Amino acid sequence: MGKYFLQNRELPEPDAANHWFAYAESHGIDIPKAISIWEDAATEEGAEARRLVSAAGITVEAP
Repeated sequence: MGKYFLQNRELPEPDAANHWFAYAESHGIDIPKAISIWEDAATEEGAEARRLVSAAGITVEAP
């Protein structure tokens, strides 16, 4: 499992996810797309998704 950081402070995954979904909703990203991005960000291949999530101030370190 990866690690999640909000502005360089480590968070449990559910807290980071809540922040991401709030950000996504406020920026017009629909929930299915936001879920897909979030899930992809936690994979080794998810560099683009991690870039998108980083716009919300979240850093995802994939396992």
